[in-house]
Amino acid sequence: MLFVNKIKNFINTKKILSEEEFKISISKGFRYEVSKNKLKHDIEQISYLLKKKLVSKKFNNIVKKYKFIYSSLPKNSDPTDIFTLSKEFTYKLGPTFNNLIYYQPPDIIEKKIINDNKKIVAINLKKKFKYMVIDDFLNKEVLDKLYSFCLTNSIWNEFDYKNGYIGSFIENGFNTPLLLQISEEIRLQYPEILKKFPLTKAWAFKCNNQMKGIKIHADFAAININFWITPDKANLNKNTGGLLIWDKEAPKNWDFEKYNTNHLAIKNFLKKKKSKMKRIKYKSNRVIIFNSNLFHASDNFNFKKNYENRRINITLLYGKK
Repeated sequence: MLFVNKIKNFINTKKILSEEEFKISISKGFRYEVSKNKLKHDIEQISYLLKKKLVSKKFNNIVKKYKFIYSSLPKNSDPTDIFTLSKEFTYKLGPTFNNLIYYQPPDIIEKKIINDNKKIVAINLKKKFKYMVIDDFLNKEVLDKLYSFCLTNSIWNEFDYKNGYIGSFIENGFNTPLLLQISEEIRLQYPEILKKFPLTKAWAFKCNNQMKGIKIHADFAAININFWITPDKANLNKNTGGLLIWDKEAPKNWDFEKYNTNHLAIKNFLKKKKSKMKRIKYKSNRVIIFNSNLFHASDNFNFKKNYENRRINITLLYGKK
C-alpha cells in the first residue's frame, strides 16, 4: 500500500492546471527549472505521442513552444545545465511541462512474467554471491508492455544528472501493477538470493544517446536487479552498452555519499585493492542480479540517435546495505 499511496500523491501533484490557474501560480512566484536535455526529451516524446495519436493535435503547438524555449537558452551551455526561466518564459512554456500529459501504467497480466526459456549466461557464486546474468528473462508480452510504458508515459521528472540521462522513480511515476508483479515473481523464482528482502526502490533511466550513463557507485541495498528493454537493433556497438561490475565491495565504514558519489575515492580504492572488472555487454531482455554493495557503472554506449532508440534500463533494489 505504501507504493500505491505514493503514486496517488504523485498524480495529485502532477495535475495540469488550466490557463487561469497557471497564471495565478506564476503570479505567486512559480518559475520552471529546465535544461536543454530535458526539453529535447520532452519534444521527442510529445512528437512520438502525436505520431501514435495518443494525444490531441493541440500538442503540435505545445511542441513549438518547447522548441522556442530550447532555442532561447544560452547557445554554448551544457545540455544538462539547469536554468530558472523568467516569468514570461514560464508562461510561454505552459502548464504541461514536466506534468502527466499521458499516463497509462500497465496492469498485471494473467500469465507468467518470467520466461520459461530464459538462459543463465554468467554466474559468480564462489564464497559469496556476486552476480548472475540471465538472457531472454521476461516473456515478450511483458517486455513490450514495459518498453511502451517508458516510451509513452510522461513520468520522466528527474533530470539533474550531468551525464544526460533522465529518471523516473517508483515514488514519482515509475509505479505500475505490472512492475510490482514482476518484482514478486522474481522473488519467488530466486528465494535463495532475495531471501526475505523487501523491494525498497525501483526506477528507470532513459539515456541521451549522445551522452553517457551512470558513473561508478554502489547502492544502498542488499540485492540489485538491473535489466534493459530497448531493442538490440538500437545498439550500434554490440560489445559495449551494458554494465561494468568490479569484484570489490564498498568498505563498511564509508557513508552513502562516499560510496555512491565520490568517484575519485572509489577509483583510488579499487586501484589500491587491485580490483578486477567484469564487462556485461548490452542485450535487450538481459537481467543482471548482483550484490548491490559491489561497485558498478554503465559501460560506454553508442545507440542510434532517435527517440525510440534511447537506452532504457530498469533497476529494482531489495533490502538494505
